[in-house]
Amino acid sequence: MSAKLFRPLLIALVLTAVYTIWAVVTDATHSFFYHLSGGLFISGFLLLAIGFFSNMSANGFFKGITAGFKKQREAKLREVDGDYYEDEEEEEELLQEKRKRASGRTAPYLSSGFICIVVSLLLSFV
Repeated sequence: MSAKLFRPLLIALVLTAVYTIWAVVTDATHSFFYHLSGGLFISGFLLLAIGFFSNMSANGFFKGITAGFKKQREAKLREVDGDYYEDEEEEEELLQEKRKRASGRTAPYLSSGFICIVVSLLLSFV
């Protein structure tokens, strides 16, 4: 198993085990599979959130949010020094390479989260 897949699966395993043990100890009215299904759902949801936010960050979603703050800062610095200018943005080839690497890092989190949620749904029917 590659190192890329090991970390999300380890996170899912730990979160599922912690939730399942806690739920079994505190709620004895439901079966073990019921609590295991809940643990898988929670770990899957968290893995999906990590994957989505990482992907949004890599694709520049948060850069768009902070663009207004950067323009305001640049305008204030130009008031102080009229010769001030911001550095150029990264070249398009570098951005494409960054996005490709980032999608390779976030895909295991997204796929592991999706798998955990599907297994959770299947266990809920047992």
